[in-house]
Amino acid sequence: MNADILGEDDDDIGLEVTDNNGGVHHIELHKDGGEIYAHHCEAYADKAAERTSEENEHNNQARRFAKYYVFTQRGYDTLEHAQNPAYIDAVRRAIAALSDEAFERYFGALYQQLRSHDADVERPVPLPAGVRAPDAVVYELEVYLGLDLEGEVAERAQALAGEAGLDLSEGSDVRPVSALSAGDLERWRAVGEELVEVVERDGLEADLTVAAVSGIHVGYPNARGCHEVERAETPLEREPDTKIELLPHAPETLVEFREALDHHLRCQVRDRFVTMGLVPPEPFRVIGFGTLHDARRYDHYDLYPQLHLRDGDEGTLFS
Repeated sequence: MNADILGEDDDDIGLEVTDNNGGVHHIELHKDGGEIYAHHCEAYADKAAERTSEENEHNNQARRFAKYYVFTQRGYDTLEHAQNPAYIDAVRRAIAALSDEAFERYFGALYQQLRSHDADVERPVPLPAGVRAPDAVVYELEVYLGLDLEGEVAERAQALAGEAGLDLSEGSDVRPVSALSAGDLERWRAVGEELVEVVERDGLEADLTVAAVSGIHVGYPNARGCHEVERAETPLEREPDTKIELLPHAPETLVEFREALDHHLRCQVRDRFVTMGLVPPEPFRVIGFGTLHDARRYDHYDLYPQLHLRDGDEGTLFS
């Protein structure tokens, strides 16, 4: 992936993106919110129905990359926070800085909900009537940062971009995710085994804080086979900074759950880079479940490795 900003005015910005397949995209988007209002690429058909599945995904990768590239280069809020790896990592670091008591206050109910599937534990949130298979649910929890962190998050975004090679300088080590080898993925698993035991407590996270979390949202396949979410209350009238998505299982202790949650958010950061067609920075080269949507994407497209499946998993996570 590569990009160049071609021009901008008070409201909009245009850029040229070259995807991992060699297709050149001309993309124009609004600075406020990142809505793409113009996208042209001569390498692929104009209509989605006339493109192959993988051509469509190259198109989508270019759009995601364009929004993130503008954010890293100009600082405009062109991505939803929950889709922005810098915000996801900011939340991960803020959680790492919580005391044990504060962690239990914010995430204890979610832990109890997850444990209720494996142990005789009271379930804080009853399952919706439409749930037919309790093991098929996905629990969601939105997390809100407590400070105005635009400057700090932008700095972190620049750091992440540099680690992923997004400075795009000559000779920078930017590899498409499709170039990963079996050895690469095995090293990712090894990194994950080490990181899951470590919760970082130094650097930027000391200046971050968790302000609030939502109630527990319950997602499940409805009778038509579509993913449906029964939403709980949200505490703040603004977009969340990250949305945790977890399958209905948890380790035996809250300490282990804290480590697993850190790993889960690393997987989400990984997903955001991978679905832009990029190999993520080294701390996020891990294997495991990030989000439902990305797990389905990895199952569907041959250009992605099965990054959501740990050793011992069989088949796909979702049908």
